[in-house]
Amino acid sequence: MIGRPPEAGASRRGRRFAGVRHHPLLTVGLAATAALAAASVLFADRQVVVNTSPSVAPGLCLRSSDPPAVGRLVGFRIPAAARPYVLGRTGRDGHDWYILKPVVAGPGDRVDSTGAWLTVNGRPLAPMPPAADAAGRPLPAWRAARVLGAGEFLVVSSRIANSLDSRCYGPVAAGDIAAVRVPLVTW
Repeated sequence: MIGRPPEAGASRRGRRFAGVRHHPLLTVGLAATAALAAASVLFADRQVVVNTSPSVAPGLCLRSSDPPAVGRLVGFRIPAAARPYVLGRTGRDGHDWYILKPVVAGPGDRVDSTGAWLTVNGRPLAPMPPAADAAGRPLPAWRAARVLGAGEFLVVSSRIANSLDSRCYGPVAAGDIAAVRVPLVTW
């Protein structure tokens, strides 16, 4: 038999591919493509959001299937009562922006924002925000004393004194809440 036996040729081909080294940029490129694909799936339907607001710990938050309830973090569009303030502050009314805040009171809770402090079920929770923000713009104020109805939630962040929350625009309706969020990573 002249030539090489088939096993030798196959072995040589195997050695040829076994010795090929992958270029590091190819590996990085493939990893970046996979990361972008995963991110597009997660961020496309707002499964993951990035919070940059100081009123809630900045970080990444995941969508949860849990219903809104006291103690949970919720995302919702800026309420109509807050849009004039947002327009004066940013030049845009923010109708397509989302706010992320913790729920502090829900259906059946008695809330009172008529004094210097917001109270929930008779307990002081947070001071009412100042009359103006740091730039001197008047902050809206929600002043009421009542029991929250079905599907109403009070959202308040006490991390900053002038947090734009229910103390400014009142309760948020369950139908206006886009999602309950769970912090994944904060910084």
